[in-house]
Amino acid sequence: MLGKSKFLLLSACLWIYPEAWAALPVKVENLTSDPLISELQIHGTVNGKNDVELAAGTAGLLEMVMPPGSYIKQGELIAKIDTIPLELEKAQYQETLNRAKINLHFYEQELTRLTSLAKTNSAAVSQVDSMRNQRDLAKSDIAMAEIRLRQVEDKINRASLRAPFDGVVSERMKMANSEVNRADELVKFIDINNLEVRVFIPVKYIDAVSLQQVLKIHSSSSFNTARAEAQVDAIIPATDTRSQTFEIRATLENQASGKWASGQLVDVTVPLLNQKNVLLVDRDALILRQGGVHIVKINDDNTAKRVTVTVGKGQGNRVEITPADTSLLKVGDKIAVRGAERLNDGQAVEIQ
Repeated sequence: MLGKSKFLLLSACLWIYPEAWAALPVKVENLTSDPLISELQIHGTVNGKNDVELAAGTAGLLEMVMPPGSYIKQGELIAKIDTIPLELEKAQYQETLNRAKINLHFYEQELTRLTSLAKTNSAAVSQVDSMRNQRDLAKSDIAMAEIRLRQVEDKINRASLRAPFDGVVSERMKMANSEVNRADELVKFIDINNLEVRVFIPVKYIDAVSLQQVLKIHSSSSFNTARAEAQVDAIIPATDTRSQTFEIRATLENQASGKWASGQLVDVTVPLLNQKNVLLVDRDALILRQGGVHIVKINDDNTAKRVTVTVGKGQGNRVEITPADTSLLKVGDKIAVRGAERLNDGQAVEIQ
């Protein structure tokens, strides 16, 4: 009687829990190992590569200066200082030079005459020496006058402030008819044809960015969303002590006229490359339980094995994992991504 009861109980268990013996269907993917590329979302600013504040090259009366918004081609005039005082100074030094040349001609003639007379004792040696000194001083006067003449000509050239590249006047600091000194700032001139994005990144990511890396740039407005890519061409390894950030600069590609403005705030996506390979699985492989996170490895005999893991950073649909026991996982292992929730250790599965 007791044996019959055990048989009936066992039959009932098989009827109620057939999955305890039946192979459960699962979908698997192989465990991979790759560098983890995550993304950092951060703000940056657009700047012209050659943006510059142009200053007066000489002192004087400012005759003209182009207003903000003026597009000026390379070599064209931006501002001009009155050159009349400089022209008069140039004329003065030119006359000084002419006078020195006349004196030199006279002293050379006298020196030749006195040297000839000294040979016949008709002129004292002291007279010859004195005239030779006068001639040498005249040569020095000529050299000084030529130097001063070049200095004035340089001032005249610098009185005309010309565009160093094609660009736009963004700000005017001095108005026409005002007196300016040398090095006074006159205008801010921006380079709208060679734009770059400047981004300040937390210093902990300094090893995760590299030259030639491509950043995604976008900026939204009420009319449209501007998108572009920028290639990193400068990493400045100097950290701000307060913010603990370092600067990178990336050249904007696919630049369209009017698409970006100097000083514009933009959203930047920075790919962060991990230099070492990590284990990556599909997010669907993660099984979250109160006691922690585990995945299910499918052994070669198509049986399940639970492996406790620590979850790291994500990359799209994949996520970094670190097994509690590193000997349990290796690259290429089959990991269940569907149907793993009900699996226990040793349970048979059918791979679909």
